[in-house]
Parts: sequence; structure tokens; C-alpha cells
Amino acid sequence: MLVVHRTDITANNLLRGAPMTIAENARPMPQLSGLLHNRWFQAIVALLVMLMISPYEYTFTLFEEPYAKANHIGLTAVAFTFTIYIVVASLFMIPSGRWSDRWQPRWFTTAAGVVTGAGWLVSAHTHSVVALWIAYGLGALGPGYIYCNCVNNALKWFPEARKRGLAVGLIDMGFGAGSALFIPFLQGYIKQGTFGYQNAFTLMGIAMLVVIVIAAQFLRYPPKGYLPPGFDINEDRKKTNRTRTASRDYTPKEMLRTWQCYAAWIGLTLITGAGLMVTAHVAAIATADFALGAGIGLAAATYSRIPNGVMRWVGGWISDVVGRELTMFISFCIMGLMLLAMTFTHSGPLFVIETCVAFGTWGPLFSIYPALVGDYWGRGNSGVNYGIIYTGKAAGGVYAGYLAAFLFGVTGSWNLDFYIAAAMAIVSGLIALVLRNPSPAPSVDEPPPIAAAEGSAVVSSGEASR
Repeated sequence: MLVVHRTDITANNLLRGAPMTIAENARPMPQLSGLLHNRWFQAIVALLVMLMISPYEYTFTLFEEPYAKANHIGLTAVAFTFTIYIVVASLFMIPSGRWSDRWQPRWFTTAAGVVTGAGWLVSAHTHSVVALWIAYGLGALGPGYIYCNCVNNALKWFPEARKRGLAVGLIDMGFGAGSALFIPFLQGYIKQGTFGYQNAFTLMGIAMLVVIVIAAQFLRYPPKGYLPPGFDINEDRKKTNRTRTASRDYTPKEMLRTWQCYAAWIGLTLITGAGLMVTAHVAAIATADFALGAGIGLAAATYSRIPNGVMRWVGGWISDVVGRELTMFISFCIMGLMLLAMTFTHSGPLFVIETCVAFGTWGPLFSIYPALVGDYWGRGNSGVNYGIIYTGKAAGGVYAGYLAAFLFGVTGSWNLDFYIAAAMAIVSGLIALVLRNPSPAPSVDEPPPIAAAEGSAVVSSGEASR
């Protein structure tokens, strides 16, 4: 028999005044080895999967007008498809988060890959807007799970507060920048004729299905309570000046009892609505309102995806250093000012540059908010907790897709949409300034909770090998 002496005293145990041993409450931490248990390898696989679902959100603007013209449907009705996608994918984050917190991602991601690809394959052969809504909406279940799973991958493999934003940003960079690789390819097929969009939908659908299903076979989560070698949770919690790990894992119900949950939800709703409005309509905006031509619209849609993705990584890293709240304030306010500047632009190259800056300062929200959830409410229930916060994107998508197109139809201009979006971005930045970690800072007189990596338990060699 192998005897390992450890005392497993978690923050929750201390709060109850009842420390528990591993033998009473947990299994021994297994030794992790091999490529599949390398956390940076897992991050790269998650990045690849995120890259493959990015066309769902960031290329639909290319399909709106061709689909509407080919099937003699109003643009506003087709644009509502984008709203359906955002609402379905965002709301599906809640059950997806619960599954991600309880089970390994391999087979769930495999199924999600099939659903993702099938959504585009079926959309290719629809000729009514209702059929498109159903096909694209059901297909959105795939990206909804995959996005949640991949973000949760970073939160579970990277418990360090000072690496959390960097890791999430690296993975989410695939979702933000990935579509830049596909836009020229898709646009080439769309231009082939009236129904060229069908080939674009079909080929991309096949690619998404095949690549995601293959990549899913390599995805793994670490065991619950995983800590990387050399990580000291006590030292991590002492770093209270900018970012720090939550003192305990909050359940969804506990998170919902904190005011920070609602402030974060409102902030995410506003900033996602602002960015998604431009995402959904940038090609039409450049052509219809600013008379800059389809080429400028395509250039703006393509090149803006690069800073959108890269700044998710960079913004996540910056937030690790200077703090989540300050990073969001600066980033979102710059975006709001840039959206205002775009309403006065009549130069094609300047429009592209401004779009790139706007998307570059919008992108960090997708790495900072997941990291914020880990900071504030812990990583034990990070999947479902972030899923709850992320539903704000569904509310933002209602404005970004349907209401923005409706306002354009009423006013004949995108300017009002830009004014609203700019205000939403700036208010979201101001909300970030009032956010505070709900977990109390460790007292100078009281030692922080002892990490789960320290403790006492008696395990058999057979148990250790398992």
C-alpha cells in the first residue's frame, strides 16, 4: 500500500470550519503526462476548433444580400437570421456550461461538430426565409456548445489569475480572426452566380464538420481541482492589486445573488450589441450608406477580423497585468469613439482603418469576461457561470441583427445605428469601472485558504494508478 499524507483543506471547508481529508471527500490527483494532457496543446486544439466555427458569426454578412436577392426576400427578414443565431448560440451556453463542468468534451464536441456543419449544409438548400431561420438556428447549437467548451478549456487548464486572460485570449483568437482566412474563399464562390452562395455554404459546411470532428478526438479537460506543477494558490490569492483567484467556487445560485453578476451581464449586453451591429452589416453599411463600394465593404469585413482576433489575445494578456476592469474601460470607450468617427468618414481606406480599430478594441471583451468570471466566482462552475453572463450576447444580438436593420429601413441611413452602438460601448466601459471582485481580499492577519494541493490522505497504489 502506498501511503500519501496530505491535508485537503479548501476554502469551502474553512468557511464551514470543517476541514475534510481527501479520503473523505475526493480522489487523489493523478499524474498527468503525455501530449493530450499538455495544457498548451489543449489550448491549440481549442483554438483550431474555435477557428472553424467563426464563419457562423463573422461571415454571414457576405450571405445576406445575395440570399435576399436570389430568393426575392427582404433584407430585414434575412438579417433576422443573424439575430436567431446569436440568441440560440448564446442561450445554449447555459446547458453547455453545465455539461462542460460535469463531463469531458470529446464526444460532446464531436456531436456539436456534426450539428455545426449540418447547419450550413441545410442552409445551402433553403429557399424561404423561415427554412433559413430553422436551419441556421438549429445549426447554431453547435457553435453554442463549442464556444463554451473551448473557453472553459482555458479556465480549467489555467488556474493562475495572471495567465487566465492570456489563455482565454489565445483560444478565442481563433474565433475572432479565423474568419479572415475564409472570407476571400467564401466571397469567391458567392460571386459565381445568383446561387453561388449555395456552394459557399456547402463547402464550408463540409470543412467545419470534418475538421471539428477530427479535432474533438484530442480534446481533454484536467481532473477536477487540477493545479499545474509549482502553482501555489496561496501566493496567487495574495496578488490582490490587479487580478486574483476567487476565494471559493460559487454555484450559479450564489453568483446570481451578487450585484456584480447583473452589472457584468448588462455591460456584456451593451458591448456585444455594439460590435455585433457592425459585424452583421459592415458590408451593407459600406455600400448602402457611405457609398464606398462593395470592395471597401469586403476589405473592411476581412481585415477587421485580424485585429479582432489578435486583440483578444493581447487584450487578455494586458488584463492580466493591469486588471480586467481598467482594460475594458479603455478598450470599450475607444471603440465607442471610433464608431462615432465612422459616421463622418467618406474615404474608403479610412473606413477600413476605423473598422479595424473598432473591432480591435471590441475583441478583448471575449477574453476578459471569461477571465473575469474565473476571478470573481471561481473555476469550479466556470462553464455554467460564464454561460449565464454570456446570455447578455443574446439580448445584444436582438438589436444588432433585426432592430438595426429595421432602423435602417425606417431612416434610410445607418447613422442612427452607429450613434446607438457608440453609446452602448461607452456605457459598457463605464460599467466596468464599478465592478469589484465579490470575494473578500485575504486578510493580513489571517492566512489565505490552504490549497487543495496540500493535505493528508491514505490511498492505495491501485487507486493512485487509476
